[in-house]
Amino acid sequence: MDHVLLSDGAPLRLKDEDLERLKVLFLAKHALAGGAFDSNDGSHATYHDEIRGCLEKLNIQLEISNTYEVLFQPIEHNFIFTLFNRGGFRNSEILASCLSEYHSVPYLGAPPSMRGFGDDKHLTKMMYQNLDIATPQWQIYRTCDHSAPRPSFEAERYVIKPNNSSASWGIDHGTDWDALRPVVQKLLRDNHDVIVEEYVPGVDVTVPCIGAGKPWILYPMLNPASDDINIVTYAQKRGFEQGSSIELMEDHGKFPELIDHTKRVNEFIWPYDYGRFDYRIEPNGKVWALEFNLSCNLGSQRAICQSAKALGYSQQDIVESVLANSLERQRTVFEKICRGEHLRWEM
Repeated sequence: MDHVLLSDGAPLRLKDEDLERLKVLFLAKHALAGGAFDSNDGSHATYHDEIRGCLEKLNIQLEISNTYEVLFQPIEHNFIFTLFNRGGFRNSEILASCLSEYHSVPYLGAPPSMRGFGDDKHLTKMMYQNLDIATPQWQIYRTCDHSAPRPSFEAERYVIKPNNSSASWGIDHGTDWDALRPVVQKLLRDNHDVIVEEYVPGVDVTVPCIGAGKPWILYPMLNPASDDINIVTYAQKRGFEQGSSIELMEDHGKFPELIDHTKRVNEFIWPYDYGRFDYRIEPNGKVWALEFNLSCNLGSQRAICQSAKALGYSQQDIVESVLANSLERQRTVFEKICRGEHLRWEM
């Protein structure tokens, strides 16, 4: 697969004829909140307001909603710009894309099947294993069994988190499995599958990638935490606490695996509109793949936009590029709906 790297790439621009025809529904949990910091989701609310502003600057026909219910009835739009996740139920991040498929309307992100695969940390680690890409030892605990036996591997420290969590929600760690076991069981009782992973010392690195007709890999970004364990928490990612940062990785060239692994995974999961590939680098220089996240945060202070900024591009540039990429990969559906037709599968 052909990729563009770093300064060799550039954002896409929407065609004039598409700008004139676009009727976009912007769907996000905090789309109507005015940018106020949220008591539960923190800076995620600010992020949704930023994206609303970017879409308004495109001067397209735009409707804004903060509820899935808008898709429970016929719609007049020809594109769904959905950022809706953490909707209060498991796998909520794929509902909007599934309903968009039902309406035969193009939508931002990736097909629901690939979103579901990417959001299942256990399955993505199976993929890494199949590709001979190093990933920490792990075990999956599904909600059908609450017994939570000791993992099949020994580790000096275990990291636990919901298997489908975003922004490190629910993450915990410890050296004593007997102390961690009740935490796992509570998550299982709350209907969360749980992944338990061997802790690897080091620093987190994320590799942003956006659709620009082909995968465009941006500068790798460091995401360190201020404690000795170096595990970034939900509270830090959402701005409730200090102690984490996103920094340009100046010496990324010393770790070619970051780009190579990302390219290899893209062979399996492309096409999509934007994503982030997360790694852990040990003090000895070994690179471990952790997970990837499609349709991740496009906030101005998060990894994708901070990486793009180092290349001279703004959040506005990136929002337009992912929308243009999404239109091109769904061009057949877009043109049909603009003609008043609907694409329906024969099965």
